[in-house]
Amino acid sequence: MKLQRLSCAFFLFILIDGAIASAQIAADLKGRVLDPSGAAIANAPIELTESSTNLHQSTTTSSSGDYLFIHLNPGSYRVEVRTPGFKNLDREGVNVIVGQTVSLDLTLSPGGDRQTVTVNSDAPLLQAETSNIETNISGAYVAAIPLNTRNFIQLTTLAPGVELPPGTLLPRINGGRPRTNEYIYDGISALQPEPGQVAFFPILDDIAEFTIEANNVPAEFGRFNGGVVNVATRSGSNEVHGSLFEYLRNEDLNARNYFAPTGRKPEYRRNLYGATLGAPILRDRLFFFGDYQGIKQLIGRTLTSTIPTINERNGIFHNVSHIYNPTTTTIVNGKNVRQEFPGDVINIPFDPAAQALLARFPLPTNGNAANNYSRTANDADHQNQFDVRVDGAYGTRDHAFGRYTYYNEVEQPVTPLPDGSGLISGSALGTGGVPGLSNVRGQQAVANETHIFSPRMVNNLTGGYTRRSNNIIGPELDSTASATLGIPGIPTNAEFNNALPLFTLTGIQQLGPSASTFANFQTSVWQVVDTAVYTRGAHAIKAGIDFRWYQLNTVSPPNPTGSFAFTTTGTNQQGLVIAPGDKLTNGNSIASFLLGQVDIFQIDLQQAKLRPRDYIEEYFLQDDWKASNRLTLNIGARWTLHHPSTEKNNQGAVFNLGTQQLDYVGVDGNSRSARELHYGNVAPRVGFTYLATEKTVIHSGFGIVFIDQSGITTPFTIPQFPFIQSVTQKTQDSVNAAFALSHGPSVAPIPLTPNAGLGQSVYTADRTAGSGYVQQWNLAVQRAVTNNLSVEVAYVGSNIIHVGIPDSNLNQLTADQLAEGASLLTPVTNPYFGQLPPSSSLNTKNIAAAQLIKPYPRFQNVATYRHNSGTTNYNAIEAKAEQRFSHGISFLFAYTHSKLIDDASSVFSSTVLSSPNTSSLIAADTYRPYLERDSSNGDMPNVTSFSGIYDLPAGRNHRFASTGVGNAMLGGWSLNTILSLQSGMPVTVTQATNNNAFAGFSLQRPDIVGNPNLTAGQRTPAHYFNTAAFSTAPQFVIGTASRNPVRGPAYRDLDVSLIKRTRLVEKADLEFRAEMFNVTNTPEFAQPNGSFGSPAFGSITATTTDPRVVQFAIRLSR
Repeated sequence: MKLQRLSCAFFLFILIDGAIASAQIAADLKGRVLDPSGAAIANAPIELTESSTNLHQSTTTSSSGDYLFIHLNPGSYRVEVRTPGFKNLDREGVNVIVGQTVSLDLTLSPGGDRQTVTVNSDAPLLQAETSNIETNISGAYVAAIPLNTRNFIQLTTLAPGVELPPGTLLPRINGGRPRTNEYIYDGISALQPEPGQVAFFPILDDIAEFTIEANNVPAEFGRFNGGVVNVATRSGSNEVHGSLFEYLRNEDLNARNYFAPTGRKPEYRRNLYGATLGAPILRDRLFFFGDYQGIKQLIGRTLTSTIPTINERNGIFHNVSHIYNPTTTTIVNGKNVRQEFPGDVINIPFDPAAQALLARFPLPTNGNAANNYSRTANDADHQNQFDVRVDGAYGTRDHAFGRYTYYNEVEQPVTPLPDGSGLISGSALGTGGVPGLSNVRGQQAVANETHIFSPRMVNNLTGGYTRRSNNIIGPELDSTASATLGIPGIPTNAEFNNALPLFTLTGIQQLGPSASTFANFQTSVWQVVDTAVYTRGAHAIKAGIDFRWYQLNTVSPPNPTGSFAFTTTGTNQQGLVIAPGDKLTNGNSIASFLLGQVDIFQIDLQQAKLRPRDYIEEYFLQDDWKASNRLTLNIGARWTLHHPSTEKNNQGAVFNLGTQQLDYVGVDGNSRSARELHYGNVAPRVGFTYLATEKTVIHSGFGIVFIDQSGITTPFTIPQFPFIQSVTQKTQDSVNAAFALSHGPSVAPIPLTPNAGLGQSVYTADRTAGSGYVQQWNLAVQRAVTNNLSVEVAYVGSNIIHVGIPDSNLNQLTADQLAEGASLLTPVTNPYFGQLPPSSSLNTKNIAAAQLIKPYPRFQNVATYRHNSGTTNYNAIEAKAEQRFSHGISFLFAYTHSKLIDDASSVFSSTVLSSPNTSSLIAADTYRPYLERDSSNGDMPNVTSFSGIYDLPAGRNHRFASTGVGNAMLGGWSLNTILSLQSGMPVTVTQATNNNAFAGFSLQRPDIVGNPNLTAGQRTPAHYFNTAAFSTAPQFVIGTASRNPVRGPAYRDLDVSLIKRTRLVEKADLEFRAEMFNVTNTPEFAQPNGSFGSPAFGSITATTTDPRVVQFAIRLSR
């Protein structure tokens, strides 16, 4: 209650005393009105008019001659000053930029008010009002620069300090993690809490401009550890504007993939098309803008797999395997003995369910025993997106706008086997992603209202709702598996279309959807931002609120319909030694399948749909103080109250390390959350800007930002035990089947009691863990070289404290205990036998001695869920040169030299519970995290970008060929380019065989015995680093290799576009484009294999981006 009263009091303060400028949404224009001697002119009336809409705002200067306009749409404005004793001043072409404060001092000349001085001007080149590091990308750049996927994220690399790993859309900004940037569209966040991605990307034709806020941002921004990408969308105007466009590409002009240099190029068809329309609804008052974009893409793929041969389908294995009749198993001299099928041909009836499934396999396309089935089909990807925006003014004191965006994508990847009879097959061989139909949908609604109380006080209110759903489902069966396939005992799962279970046969292409096929995520975010400004003298005092409600609804068990594994066990002879020269195997998985001999069955039973909820309230206060004509101080703070995550129906449990039981949230006096609320999350921001000379600005700042951890720090934001349970049935003696396929499994969930975790892997959480935050600082010098060219050099740094790390297994031996050696593997009597669930792998009469000296011997893994104990350090020297469009040329150059060090590079890489003892856990030793400190996975020491627009100086309104045929032939040509150069990223090296998994170690690294690096001339895709520098780490040691001992290949990409614009009629242009991506056809290699012990160790087998691609486009615009 005390907290609620405090929140309400702060909210009332904002409404009464004035609050923050809404730099999140638009821009500010400020300055002073002076006479020729430099003295301030008080009470001078100023009128501001937006050029495209003729909307007006007015104010008067303060006693110190200051004026301020806030919350302006990006664009061009006219400033008019009328005051007695001075000539009228009209300043045309004043451009303001999203997220920036433009400083414009106005000097009046003595004279009568009937005389008018008109001046044309651009926005100042120098950043003289704020101390943050930022880069603005104009609408002209967005429209002209060639972008391979027409996604604006590629343009973020034009800012210094930004790196974009090849093949991704997740930029890393000044050392922050890719999934923890903030994305703001028209003042509302588009970021979704889990898995830290945006709901959608704006259509390029809908972007007016955007800004990358990269370091020490103002207090109105928060909840990130990298940077802020702030996008302003287009609005309508008094003129009717519109366009029609289509972009086309196919395989004919594309280069071949580096790893497929011969043969027919796969089919490639991509059509991107759309339209825009902006117009007045009521002239000078109400305006409309809308757009639509569609994408249809087909990518041909040829997949080859191994399926049962004709003989094998009929039970004939005489040239393949010795097969033995499982129904004849007897014990002879203590051994299980079976009779071999005569001629190795099955002469008893097939299992009925196996027969039904066999019909789902296609017939071979050739007579080979292996790789005997090929199919060519297309990955299909269809996208549709549209925006509708309305802007308007009612009266002279109120302006408002509203926008709605809808995005929908349906993707169907190719799978190794056809989708016949309602079934589909896929595995790691599926190259289009997870098999099954993927449907991603994003929506956002934004409403904004600005009210001018007085020339000194303005309030802005913005509300928004953002939603993203991601549904990946398997193919639909006729009904349940029991009815369709004759397999009883599989739980009905209508949530996933009662999909086909997964069937795996050793050496044979699996049948059915892979485990990762199924997902059903819906995330929703409600946000309210109330903002205003109160000016007094040289102070712009700002304050504000930012409230967010997060909702996640998820049903995503890894294996909801079950998986059946068939091996040679069902038809082999125990202890059989194959005679020399005998090429037949002992038993056959296909034969075991035909006879219904299930070796292992596993299914994930989800006990509830999870509905995590988050609520965050934030308050901010800032004073931008013009201390003198040359010095501006930026002083602010942001207070974050992140209420701990809860689950709507209390469907969550946390393992209590003290009682070694599960604490179910919201019952028996337990808190509804696994975290505590922290009241001390106050983040200061300080900085200054100093105008050293008329052409030189120095600015510096320091700030703290608390990291958005919504949905990533609470252990019930993803399905986990006991509300999702992995149940296994398997053969108990390696002879007899777990059950006959047509009899079905017998599965039942473990009751939800405090002791439900016994024998299982469980999650725990540190209730008192501190909030993650980032410290940022910078020192920069800007210089105006010419009226249109500016350069900037900056030192930028950051420390991230309490950043999230992947799950850590607390049920691990210490390094000293591990050093005890082979005695740890000695079987000893298990005191817990019979006390644990029968399905638990720990419920055995004898168990390895290591298990009994673990901290929690009755449990498998005890994981800390994404614990926020990591640290990151980043330091960089950054340089930028920007040429504003002049004489047909515009360019932007950025260079960054940096070092990024951390002890964990991501929070999303762990599968400690779903796949225990895998190498996906980031830490080699839970109790010695300092061993992980190394160059970050995302460390790129050198990043360079260059982009430019060049209009040929010929044609209408140019010096050359301005009329007639010359204009028709040479006029309207434009050459545009973007160049990206990035250093290679570090490669994590682990040992393929983890010899210490029994002791709870999640991975093992090899020993390093030499220099793993090769010179540039020695590196090849087949041998990218010195693999001889590594040796196998023996059991009972960690391994001496560091986390990231080598680097992968650098990235180099050059894209170019050539544009011809032709005027058809007045105000109507036809535009042809030819665009080429990866002009030099440089193979952009993926990271080399870092799994020591794998045959592919040290080699590269794929590229991250396309080879050279050619695209043509046509646009009709007005």
